Amino acid sequence: MNTTKLISLCGMVVFGGLVTVSGCNDMTPGSGDGENGETASVKMAFSGSGVSWYGNSVLIAAERDGVTDSKYRCFNEATACFNFNADGTLVPAPGNEEDAAKFNELCGSNAVNDPNYPGDGTYDFYYTVIAGENCYGEEITTVDNAHDFACYAPENFLAQQYPNSTPDEYLPGGADVVNQVICVSENVDKDFEFFSCADVDVPEGAYADLAFDCGCEVDPYTYDCACGFDPADLGNCAADPANQCLILCEAP
Repeated sequence: MNTTKLISLCGMVVFGGLVTVSGCNDMTPGSGDGENGETASVKMAFSGSGVSWYGNSVLIAAERDGVTDSKYRCFNEATACFNFNADGTLVPAPGNEEDAAKFNELCGSNAVNDPNYPGDGTYDFYYTVIAGENCYGEEITTVDNAHDFACYAPENFLAQQYPNSTPDEYLPGGADVVNQVICVSENVDKDFEFFSCADVDVPEGAYADLAFDCGCEVDPYTYDCACGFDPADLGNCAADPANQCLILCEAP
């Protein structure tokens, strides 16, 4: 009996270390029968309050360690593109129906391998979420997490290991297996500070075009000016301890 593979992905956002998890939809296997060779659509669920997957797609690939003996009527690998429905479920992208059906006819990990292609029979699954339909568009999940969005198997989530994959998974023949994949991003914690400055006359003898009194104070130990911000952020400016820590600037 072949293995039917289902994959469930969930959205998650990290807020400054506090993790908020969305719920995953429950899934049932497709209507195909692995024994008689019939195929069925792979069903996957992406869900989450306030999270929209609409207009995105995901490329999912499966690779088995070792190739089964040719007597087995099954697949050792599968790759297919899926589009998201409005309700968060997935359908094979146009032209991917046949490839998607292979996920329902994967060879079991306990199947005997061809002696020329040995291996332990475990599978690696890879996920690439794309900002566009039909797997055309910018990749949201990247190797270096350049876009702050990575997906993990639950057992690898806390350690943040093996991003965008489920490695070394044992799939017993005849099983209906559901993979849960948790995708995570981290929001920005943004604070604001306001400072009041007065535009004042440039002190006599100072080499500056502009002067501002921002309440900076001289540190009695270092003789530096403490302003609460870096005057250089304003441009070509510096706080001058010789002039009551006024901020002196060159005109832009």
